[in-house]
This record gives sequence, structure tokens and C-alpha cells, in this order.
Amino acid sequence: MKIIIIVIAVLVCLMLGPRLVMMLNAWRMKGKDAPDSHKASRVRVKAGEKTLLYFYTSACPACKMQEPIIQRAKEQYPGAVYKVDAMENRGTAKDYGVMGVPFCVFIENGSVMKAAVGVQSEAAIVKFFRN
Repeated sequence: MKIIIIVIAVLVCLMLGPRLVMMLNAWRMKGKDAPDSHKASRVRVKAGEKTLLYFYTSACPACKMQEPIIQRAKEQYPGAVYKVDAMENRGTAKDYGVMGVPFCVFIENGSVMKAAVGVQSEAAIVKFFRN
């Protein structure tokens, strides 16, 4: 019986471990100064304006689900939403602690207000920009 419990615990850790590490990494970013390695958003971030960096890859199925939401946000908040291909911008992804995609970084007043791994709802994005 003990062996079965240990095997189950190990399997759960193997399945959830990477996700938990990404969530912890996202939590650690909160409140820190936003890195300035993403050139396209640098001026906006330094000006303290609300900014959303959306990290993705073209092969990611979850990113394909996130894409229409990001497109609507880009239309609703022009110049405030940036799509960053994590494969092409590895340095920027590393600076923001991206370990998996989709990964959204919500920046305000030059600081990371929230970083979140996984598909983000349109309501969460709108709430960030309206508050």
C-alpha cells in the first residue's frame, strides 16, 4: 500500500511539478521592476503606462486558443498589447521568467503587477486595463 501511495505521489509531482514551478516563477515576478529587454514596449513601460506582454510560440495549442482574445485586446487597447514570440525573443522571455507559454505579463507604473501562465480570460485582460 505504501508503495502505491509513493508511486502516485511521484506521478503527481512529475505531472504538476513543471506547472507549479511556472506558477511560482510568475508569482515571484509580481511587484518587481519590468525588465527593459523588449524594445517595442520599452518606452511605454518606462512611461508607467499599462502594458500587456503576451509570450507565445507558433506551435503551442493553448496559444492558439489565447490568440483571438489577444487580438481583441490589441484592437481595444491599441499600442498597449505586445505579442512576443518566446522562441525568437529568448532573452526577453528569460528576463521575464517565461518557462512555458502562453504567458502574460501585466505591467503598470514600470512594475510587473501580475504574471500568469496559461490561457487568460478576456475579462481578466479587460479588468487590468480598466482598473
